[in-house]
Amino acid sequence: MLEFLNNQVVANIIKGAIVILALLTAFAYMTLIERRVVAKIQGRLGPNRAGPFGLFQPLADALKMIFKEQIIPSQAKKAIYLIAPVISIIVALSAFAVVPIGNNWVDGKPGVWDPWIGDINVGLLWILSISSLSVYGIVLGGWSSGNRYSLLGSLRSAAQMVSYETSLGLALSGTLMWAGTLSLVGIVHAQLNQGIWFIFAQPLGFVLYFIAGIAEVNRAPFDLPEAEQELTAGYLTEYSGLRWSLYQMSEYINMIIVSSVAATLFFGGWGFFGFGLERIPVLPILIFSVKVAVFLFLFIWIRATLPRIRYDRLMRLGWTLLLPLAVLNVIITATVVALGWPWWINGLAGLAIIVAVLLYERRQNILVQRVIPEEKMALPSSVRLAKFEKVRG
Repeated sequence: MLEFLNNQVVANIIKGAIVILALLTAFAYMTLIERRVVAKIQGRLGPNRAGPFGLFQPLADALKMIFKEQIIPSQAKKAIYLIAPVISIIVALSAFAVVPIGNNWVDGKPGVWDPWIGDINVGLLWILSISSLSVYGIVLGGWSSGNRYSLLGSLRSAAQMVSYETSLGLALSGTLMWAGTLSLVGIVHAQLNQGIWFIFAQPLGFVLYFIAGIAEVNRAPFDLPEAEQELTAGYLTEYSGLRWSLYQMSEYINMIIVSSVAATLFFGGWGFFGFGLERIPVLPILIFSVKVAVFLFLFIWIRATLPRIRYDRLMRLGWTLLLPLAVLNVIITATVVALGWPWWINGLAGLAIIVAVLLYERRQNILVQRVIPEEKMALPSSVRLAKFEKVRG
């Protein structure tokens, strides 16, 4: 009677619906968790009125967004203005299709109900390619709003995406060399078979990926496309109600995807140091969820701690530091893999580079602190300071 459930297409549709529901629920409660965590860090209480411990706050926010007036600016390109947020959320949801959140239900035997929607041999390439389309939703939304602040914010996002996506892709190349596959399921199995998490062989690649990932999802301290002190609200300025919430939804889902890829490629996915726990049903999903939750907490912690950096420094960081280090990591990893050297040589080399960069930056900061105030400010060439003399009455 229920044999149609064993059909691959039917199973994928049902699993896709479950994943979408889970991601939307995670987005709703990520907003609550972030507000509570940031409040704790800053010595405040955070939302705690709607339901016990504020657990109904996401529902209250959703109702507020539903009934909030949704205004379309008179100068907006209406069709594009309406479809732009939809592009962002569809792209964000589609990227999660190849992320494995657990092991096969029957160990070693693939089935239609395994905890992933699709295991394709170019899974990581799918994530990188589909994620790069998210910038279209932002650019089109900013341009179609008919607002100069929105346009500037969308252009910032496009420039930021171009600047950091190259470094992000190169940072992941090292794990691909060790795994020998682009399939995310295959990468997890490679870590299980080799008995290590790739974070030990690729510490530099992980650091570069995480920094670039924060920039890719426009999170603080890289949230320049939304810089309210400079651009009102950036590309979001003319959006309100449910359309505004779609952009927020895509940002949080992209955070989950970045965290999921980090957990899968660098921390063994659903595996736990090869102890065989991945053979216990449901436990691999729990292990994977805990790893993703740790990275999401790091996103929140960084937002509550670090101030927004200046835009020229954002560009300089991407092109003059992250990109050269990503290329260097690829060269070192390729050499180690080609010569058949053990993984720990690659790991020690990466750690040495991280320490060297940190010491160099610390030395540069000490030198900057010794210069005269005019040089210390190091303002971009487009900025001039106006000096006013006191008027004597």
